[in-house]
Amino acid sequence: MNKNLLIIGLCCFLFIIDASGKKPRKKDIVPIENQMLMDNYQKASELIIQLQKRYPDDPYLHLMQGICFLNIDGKTKDAIKPLSLAKEHYGIYSKKNDKAIEANYHLGLAYHLNHDFDKAKQLFEVLQDTVPSKRKNIHKQLQQYINYCNNAILLKKNPVDFRITNLGQAVNTEYDEHSPVISGNEDLLLFTSNKHGANKRSKTDGLYTEDIYFTKWREGAWLPSVSVGESINTDGYDATCSLSSDGKTLIIYRNNGNGDLYLSQYKDDKWTNPEKLPKPINSSFEESHASLSLDGNTIVFTSHRPDGTGAKDIYMSNKLPDGKWGKVILLNKNINTELNEESPFLSYDGQTLYFASEGHSSMGGYDIFKSEKDGNGQWRKAVNIGYPINTPGDDLFYIPTLDGQRVYFASERSGGYGRSDIYIIEFPVSDERSLAVVSGYLFTEDGMPSGESVISVTTTKSGEKIGDYKPQTNTGKYTMILATGVNYTMTINTPGMISISKEIEIPYRSDYNTRESATYLDPMVLKKADH
Repeated sequence: MNKNLLIIGLCCFLFIIDASGKKPRKKDIVPIENQMLMDNYQKASELIIQLQKRYPDDPYLHLMQGICFLNIDGKTKDAIKPLSLAKEHYGIYSKKNDKAIEANYHLGLAYHLNHDFDKAKQLFEVLQDTVPSKRKNIHKQLQQYINYCNNAILLKKNPVDFRITNLGQAVNTEYDEHSPVISGNEDLLLFTSNKHGANKRSKTDGLYTEDIYFTKWREGAWLPSVSVGESINTDGYDATCSLSSDGKTLIIYRNNGNGDLYLSQYKDDKWTNPEKLPKPINSSFEESHASLSLDGNTIVFTSHRPDGTGAKDIYMSNKLPDGKWGKVILLNKNINTELNEESPFLSYDGQTLYFASEGHSSMGGYDIFKSEKDGNGQWRKAVNIGYPINTPGDDLFYIPTLDGQRVYFASERSGGYGRSDIYIIEFPVSDERSLAVVSGYLFTEDGMPSGESVISVTTTKSGEKIGDYKPQTNTGKYTMILATGVNYTMTINTPGMISISKEIEIPYRSDYNTRESATYLDPMVLKKADH
């Protein structure tokens, strides 16, 4: 996503040839503007640098160089100087001076992206006061960025306490890595990257076609990532969306001209050829991302279909008894805005929705938000998860672990390997996310998974019911998310089988370490009831 969001289109203000030779000629400027129109800002910047050797003080070259720097990773700070020089020359807006809008606006963007929100807001407000009100599109974008700055100033006053770690060179490169998906026990990570894979791709602006990669956690480190294989990766755009807790079911996105969601299963040590999800999930419009619930019976996804609130919106569907997907529901305005929503993720208890949005109280670009269900099952107003997890740039693909104590997400931030990287967030022990993962397997006497069982969990001391859980039909594995420091009683009821009760003790969170936080109970065999 371009960081400049030009408010009056790319500025193709060609200079009239000056007889004194103090300004660049039209034939020198056109190639630069053409490269910018094609989003090839690196090449345009190189051409500007060459031209500045002859015209070091030309304000239009300063303006174009600043715009290029805003769109080149790691160069946003460098944009401030040339844009300041351009602003100094062009001054404040006048009827015959649209370049003043460009200079002031892009300098405001540069301050905003470099966390100087007060200076950015001041520039946007000056433009708002001087640009004629009839130029509504410009005023709409100025107001949006003023809102971003106001949100950022408030969020910065109350930073979130967390530790963030780059996943390192086994995963991240100078290219984009994003859309992480993680198995329940955190030993398998899949993600999307436009790095050069095993198959040679054609380059566009120095980037390759996006493919899916995976890495495994072994002996305290991530193994070097490799391609997920030709059964999934194509010569087109392939991206990760959702991975089931057992690491066996994968939803991917393919841009095949329309943009659809596909499903692949891991069988016989390889991924099956992806099959397109049926209607009403996919439509004639783009569906760009999706997430399955823990039991696989609910899907939340983003779509650009025209019945939404704005641009891309988030929808939900539940499986019917016959296994087909039911009616698609557009989530309410506490979730969807007139701007884009993206990368929804449904928590493992189904009560919290995490997603990215350009609207709500974003501090710029996409921010991560969360919404929780109320007592009536309705989604509450979305809440920004906070600074500095969210930044003025794009922050997407926020994937909490089963216990909610850690999060995998993608972000463009300083100190990375380049472009978007994948990070892990770890919250302090004092954080409210004091939860633990309890897993195990249920089998029948003949060794088959028991998919019909219902596991009821209560607190041992008070008998308060915590919830009912069901194992996966194909594996018999069950997963429960429980508060730490409590003793529980789990009762397993299965049609035609003897009920089983078992007490379990969950230590306090301080006893848990990353990727070692799951409590695995011994497999249990269900015996037939006597008739």
